[in-house]
Amino acid sequence: MRPATLSALLVIASACAHARGGQPARLETVRAGDATVSVLYRPEDAYASLQVKRALALAVPAAQRWGRLLEPVVLTIHPTHEALETAAQRQGFPWMRAWARRASVELQSPRTWSKGRASDAAMTQILTHELTHCVTYQRIAGDRSRSSRGIPLWFLEGIASVTAGQRHAPRKWDAVWRSAVEGDPLAAPELFLRTDSALVYATAHSAFQFLLERYGEERVRRLIAGMGDGQDFSGAFALALGISVQDFERDFRRGAGRLANVFRSQGEEGAASVEEAAGGSKKPAR
Repeated sequence: MRPATLSALLVIASACAHARGGQPARLETVRAGDATVSVLYRPEDAYASLQVKRALALAVPAAQRWGRLLEPVVLTIHPTHEALETAAQRQGFPWMRAWARRASVELQSPRTWSKGRASDAAMTQILTHELTHCVTYQRIAGDRSRSSRGIPLWFLEGIASVTAGQRHAPRKWDAVWRSAVEGDPLAAPELFLRTDSALVYATAHSAFQFLLERYGEERVRRLIAGMGDGQDFSGAFALALGISVQDFERDFRRGAGRLANVFRSQGEEGAASVEEAAGGSKKPAR
């Protein structure tokens, strides 16, 4: 992610609010540049809210790499994983720690994560990831769902993961390019979300990194702008990049196949060199 070049101005606006169950909650507003994020939390998560506000100072400008936030965002810190799943309306995903919509981020309190805490770096990464979703959804505009616009999960999760500078072990390159009959994390990721989410996110990250290194940031912005003008993903993709989604995915699979062979014979270091040569990168794009 790019280092923040502008200092964030934190404006704390206290307000009385009540969380579900009648428990008192606190609402505070964080301004980073021209973006506004309101943080809602319970008293027991006061420490987590401080960490969140620190992280937002870096996460907001990083996410706005793809355009500014057009609407304020409400970030809610949930006291339990069950509360997060309820807010996200996504049950049965024990690995999930946050969820984003157009103008909201649902975050499980780090005090209830498996380690009972989160480092500042980890918090910045997860908030950058989720706020990149908010930026993308807001820039795409319109009320049509991701599926109706034909936006693949690899693009939405890939742009968020790469922007956040997240790393994914290249442990399953074979699975990235295997046939759809065997199960395809690129074209049919929903089949793996409950059983192997790490594979889904690694595939998405690698596909978007491949896209970014091959075509550059400006064309990705054109793609997002095209969807903002009402185009479906496939039409905007072809217009902005000069290649069809199907042909791009074919090229990515070929690169992933080479990576699988090299990784088996040379390990991660050798695979990374092939990834760079094929148009990917060992490091997050900057």
